[in-house]
Amino acid sequence: MEKDAKKEKRIKLLIILTGIASALLRLYYIYYTPTWRRQHDVIAFGADEGQAAFIEYFHQGHLLLDFDPREKWGFFQPPLHHMLSAAWIHAQELLGIAYDNACEHVQVLTLIYSLITLFFAYLIFKYVGLRGEALLISFAISAVHPAFILMSGSVNNDMLAILFTVITVYLGLRWNDDPSWMNTVFMALALGLGMMTKISSGFIAPAIALLFVVRFIRGGMENFAKNMTKIVVFCFISAPLALWSPIRNYIKFGVPLSYTPEVGEVIDASIFSRIFDIRCSIPYISRISNGDAYDEYNMFLGMMKTSFFGDENFAHAISEAGHSGAGALYMTLFGWALFLSGTLLAVLCLYCFVRMIASKKFIPALSTRAYLAVLYAFSLLMYVSFMIKAPYSSSMDFRYVLYLLPVQAMGAGLYAGDENCRVSERRIIFALTGVFILSTCAVYLMLGRA
Repeated sequence: MEKDAKKEKRIKLLIILTGIASALLRLYYIYYTPTWRRQHDVIAFGADEGQAAFIEYFHQGHLLLDFDPREKWGFFQPPLHHMLSAAWIHAQELLGIAYDNACEHVQVLTLIYSLITLFFAYLIFKYVGLRGEALLISFAISAVHPAFILMSGSVNNDMLAILFTVITVYLGLRWNDDPSWMNTVFMALALGLGMMTKISSGFIAPAIALLFVVRFIRGGMENFAKNMTKIVVFCFISAPLALWSPIRNYIKFGVPLSYTPEVGEVIDASIFSRIFDIRCSIPYISRISNGDAYDEYNMFLGMMKTSFFGDENFAHAISEAGHSGAGALYMTLFGWALFLSGTLLAVLCLYCFVRMIASKKFIPALSTRAYLAVLYAFSLLMYVSFMIKAPYSSSMDFRYVLYLLPVQAMGAGLYAGDENCRVSERRIIFALTGVFILSTCAVYLMLGRA
């Protein structure tokens, strides 16, 4: 018993240290990353278009859009993140901080969002029963994953949308076991505010609908009125928050509800090539415009590479900063280590996740496993469908489904913590996680020189 207590304390300490290290790594990343670097749809403050300009629009005192959002790039998005960012800039100015510096500090908000997301990922792991080394594995993968580092320095609305979606995932788990009024209201707020940040946060809605169906079946006719009342209240709270912005744009300016502008370089390749062309000469996204040999268009390679490096070639960035030769070589070597370990770890996590969903020994409640399965499958289906329907380089970016990362990492933890997991399999999971963490730290520390 004393040995177990000491081991538990040691693991708790490792989890705390991992969380602190991930926070410092994200903080260092936003320190060396300006608001116009490695961004999506942002452009720059003062550019009069892009999501940075959308933030400035609200900072200038506007309450709502008074023109067709299609007239300016990046203005079609729901406005919650941009309103909060404008208020944050105002608050800094009241404290005497210069406007340009206040704009740079918008990344402080996204850093906070990313850390709160990590906290809710931890709550998800604890809620499904992860303990000890299993909890450490899932938490470490989520804490140090490069996609969250990149999003912590973003200026667009992705990180806030991811935060609300992860909160919704957690509240869905709680609601399935305890459909109280408090859980109902909080889950409705999380979903509504997520869609008020980015409409794709609604990808979780079918999984929530499944929970409602299960509750109706369990409750029977005697509880029909009570359950129906909760669903009506849920919709009454979430729907106006989620849909007021696109509906307003449709009514006032005729913007289609599903409007998405063309973005990034057009991918001119067949579906067959986008699935089976597996050229991988560099660990980063390959672009002819960047001097590479070919354009990357394999959907799954693109998904993996953007999750680790975004859409930038870090070796090129190091060379352009005057650190060619050894600097670029080390960045490429560690880039390969990150890409290979991360890809193998992702495949392993997916395998573990499927095992987790298929067997009640990991998560006894069938409704919980069904909820997670629908969440994962529908989100992945919509993501792949988006990549096919919008054949642009930017549509391959993993940030669209980044909220799935803690869910998939959960699978690795549950499998590694299972008593039937072979020692060799557990060692492979730990070894891959270790290489993944070390190579991530090496890459993103070296990137500070670019």
